[in-house]
Amino acid sequence: MSCAQEIIQLDKIEVEETYNVIEERKENSIAKRIIKGEELTQYGDMNALEMLKRTPGVTISEGKGKKGSPGKGYTKVMIDGEEVSSTKRGNPLEHISPDMIERLEVMTNGSAEYSAESMGGIVNIVLKKPSSEGKTIAKLTAGAYAGEPMVSVFAQQEGKKGKLSYLINTTLSDNSQDDSSSTHTDTRDDYNDNESRYRSLSLNTKLIYTPSSKDKYMFDGALNRSDYVKESVEDRVGSVNETLLQHDAGDALMLWAKLSGIHNLSGTELIEWKLKYHENTSDGITRTDNATTLNEQNDEGSFRVFGAEGSYSIALDEHFIKTGAEIKRLHQKDDVIGYTNGTLNTDEHQRLKEDKGSWYIQDEIALNEKIVLTPGIRFERSVRQFDQNIDIDYFAPSFHALYKLSENDNLRASVAKTVKLPRLDELSSSLDSSLDENDLNHPDITGNPNLKEESALSYEVRYEHFFEDKGIMSIGGFYRDINDKIEKLTTFESGRYVERPRNAGEGKLWSLELELKKSLESYVSGLGIFANATFQNSSLVTDGVKRTIKGTHDYIYNIGIDHRLQAYRLTYGAAYRYVSGYDDPIDLSGIAESQEGHGALDLYASKRLDSTYKVGLNLKNITQESITTTSKRYSSGVLSETQIDHENSRFHFLVTLEGSW
Repeated sequence: MSCAQEIIQLDKIEVEETYNVIEERKENSIAKRIIKGEELTQYGDMNALEMLKRTPGVTISEGKGKKGSPGKGYTKVMIDGEEVSSTKRGNPLEHISPDMIERLEVMTNGSAEYSAESMGGIVNIVLKKPSSEGKTIAKLTAGAYAGEPMVSVFAQQEGKKGKLSYLINTTLSDNSQDDSSSTHTDTRDDYNDNESRYRSLSLNTKLIYTPSSKDKYMFDGALNRSDYVKESVEDRVGSVNETLLQHDAGDALMLWAKLSGIHNLSGTELIEWKLKYHENTSDGITRTDNATTLNEQNDEGSFRVFGAEGSYSIALDEHFIKTGAEIKRLHQKDDVIGYTNGTLNTDEHQRLKEDKGSWYIQDEIALNEKIVLTPGIRFERSVRQFDQNIDIDYFAPSFHALYKLSENDNLRASVAKTVKLPRLDELSSSLDSSLDENDLNHPDITGNPNLKEESALSYEVRYEHFFEDKGIMSIGGFYRDINDKIEKLTTFESGRYVERPRNAGEGKLWSLELELKKSLESYVSGLGIFANATFQNSSLVTDGVKRTIKGTHDYIYNIGIDHRLQAYRLTYGAAYRYVSGYDDPIDLSGIAESQEGHGALDLYASKRLDSTYKVGLNLKNITQESITTTSKRYSSGVLSETQIDHENSRFHFLVTLEGSW
């Protein structure tokens, strides 16, 4: 297919549900994993955040605890090509039902077309667009988490009236959990029982107006509201015998609006533009009470973004050139007020304003039928007003090469410069207190106003083999040369543990990635397998000492099977995910941390009752995953404290009934 034809058919994969994602992956000039929507819903994940944790090549952070996915939040997550932002109490990914997603696009190296802030790659969540035929979908999910109820309702209506296509959906969820954890130190043992409840309501709409074959206008809107309450009872036994009551509650509101247009100037030229607004506000309260001292912390946060962008694409012989620019303004604020027994002890207010602009150009060059080269360069400039004005600008070049060894074999190579800019909470000197829970694994958290951006040069090589039955096998490796690596450092100050980020030094990270997805139809009818694994190692030179990068897991793998019994209209399968442990050496402040490996097993079954209804059953976390973290503090080279934390999650099940009309 010529480049001009590709421009004309740019929306093909977005409107044709039968388009084969394996074929798309094979033809992409930039290495990209593509995961279909139906693969994302079968394991019963309640939202996009849960779903991304099991996605290979994606490393996101879940919060303060140790249950975040490996990688410390380095993957840049986008929704329909737009960056997402979160506050302490609200994450937009928690409002996206897997039923809303058309597919995931996972890019393990940066490219000029996307943000340069892609240190751990990019994952783009592509939401469903309205189909030409009217359709209504309703899905009810109910279950229990260790005896606590879980329920969600999803409904969607889509259709077309004249030149207007529309899609409207809503998700309502109310889920409760009952987990436990424990902490063991040299002087006491703590046992926690945590009961929590999460509620959310999400409204989303997508409108597409096509006045002619050359012009298309789109509106995307979302309004999401969520709240949660977490009650914990901690029994402390040892040097101090007491019961600590903990209360943590918060709510968040997210508003998202985008107006965009696509104009086909000719068979070989295309103009695209977007206007966007994103707002995320939240507030909450955290309280601890040991019958003697009542500590309370109130926080409010908001994140607002206004932006505009445009791009121009043209096909010239063997070249497919795309250039674009973006401007946006960001306002962020964080307020924290703290009390002890009703007396004010903390009153901090932080403000950040950022103006950011970017420009890029990328050229996809088809040298012949076998070789495609994609060079590009991106320039970004950020002006931040926070205590003092900070100007940051950088060029981020990238180069991708595709060599088609045969009809079913590809060899890929790429090199790209990427950056990681500090967030407001990493720059702010305000303190997020852990109150009476303060220890090695639950420190107070503050920022570092002198923190600099982290940058890296990333190299990747990958071989792909595509089976005739639409399966794939690949093996690849990447190497990252990192400057000013950002790491968290916990210090012991005035009897409390405090964590803050710092530029630790120059680092290196290398990895081997394996992937297999194969039908075993020739052996057992309807049987398929999938597996992927990542093996990694690292080094960091900090203050003249060479060690590994903190929290680098030796390996991660996912394995699973799917079996379709066509005669019974039944599909069932299993997936197991395992994350190996790590063992960090003693850092600058005399603290060392290690973590044991942990894994989770999920089972699912889905049966179509008729052309309208199907039912499903998900058994999640059958292994009842437990994460054990050991922290040690040394003083003048002598071990002075050891702490062992266990975070336990429990088995839960979900039953679904879905109808489509």
